[in-house]
Amino acid sequence: MSVFPKISLRLEVENYLKAGFMNEEVVSALGKEEAERKFETLLHKLSHPPSFTTVRVNTHLASVQHVKNLLFDELQKQFNGLSFPILQHPDLQDVLLIPVIGPRGIGVRMTDPVYLSPSFDNVLPSYLFLQNLPSAVVSHVLDPQPGEKILDLCAAPGGKTTHIAALMHDQGEVIALDKISNKVEKIKQNALLLGLNSIRAFCFDGTKALKLDMLKDTDGEPPFLPESFDRILLDAPCSGMGQRPNMACTWTLKEVTSYQPLQRKLFTVAAELLKPGGVLVYSTCTVTLAENEEQVAWALETFPHLQLQHQDPQVGGEGMLGAGLSSEQLKRLQRFDPCVVLSQDSDTGSLRDAGIEDTIWLANKDCIGFFIAKFVKCKST
Repeated sequence: MSVFPKISLRLEVENYLKAGFMNEEVVSALGKEEAERKFETLLHKLSHPPSFTTVRVNTHLASVQHVKNLLFDELQKQFNGLSFPILQHPDLQDVLLIPVIGPRGIGVRMTDPVYLSPSFDNVLPSYLFLQNLPSAVVSHVLDPQPGEKILDLCAAPGGKTTHIAALMHDQGEVIALDKISNKVEKIKQNALLLGLNSIRAFCFDGTKALKLDMLKDTDGEPPFLPESFDRILLDAPCSGMGQRPNMACTWTLKEVTSYQPLQRKLFTVAAELLKPGGVLVYSTCTVTLAENEEQVAWALETFPHLQLQHQDPQVGGEGMLGAGLSSEQLKRLQRFDPCVVLSQDSDTGSLRDAGIEDTIWLANKDCIGFFIAKFVKCKST
């Protein structure tokens, strides 16, 4: 059931999105009616919250089970003894899932909540990080190892940066860049709060992170020499058209389509900074074809030394048709597309009755719109 109307977009933006989701390849594979139904479902899903609130446990400081027990007690306090199920994700062991209960019906008073979900304001701040499910998947796909040198090219507010450091057991070096100073301070604060010492954050424009003057020594600060990093995460600035819930977006078509050139500049820098044999992960929190699959097709053509890799864990669906990628290439991508889930009501009783596999499937699918691609660099440029 849809509680809210579909997301409000400028007509030019809605038509642009529709053209992407109903491109010739998609319509040929699904049929026009099914392609249109999926697009309309997406517009309604974007105005509603995901089915689960996702939190990542800071395994650097505590075990998942210990934090799960603390969180259970905290939620019981918040909701006067109402028992919220807390699930540990089977493929993402440091991720906990808490269902968003609703819709509850709209009360007479506007202060009555339609959806019931916990507040995480200052709740176990050193142990928990509020993070959307696909955002937590990204760092696992990057698969950082202790002792490596990692670059998070567009790092603010630091959720993925701190996750990378935790997965490395805080052993190695994680360089985090962002060009906005107060966001860089936020990264540093999060690292301090989570007890992570391997993170170095700099206020620096990622498009200028490649060092062109080989003679000048920057003493480990940006810009960096080519082939300096074992792994690079490019969680690129994007149109954000996958964020939920979002009742309205007033952006013009010019604004929505402005990110592709910037993403390509950043990708080019990342490809140069990556060591041979290194891993580059590209991600966005948008659903547009231009910022996702089309960028992969461009990257594979522009950088022949980069190869598209299978991802582990594979939690999202495969990539979308329309950018000329092969079936095998699409299977190596992860597109989190909430339109695959029909709208439904949820309550604590129905969640307890549902099997664990069905519940995890719902959590994996009914999340924000997101995209992940993983490349490996085969030889020196």
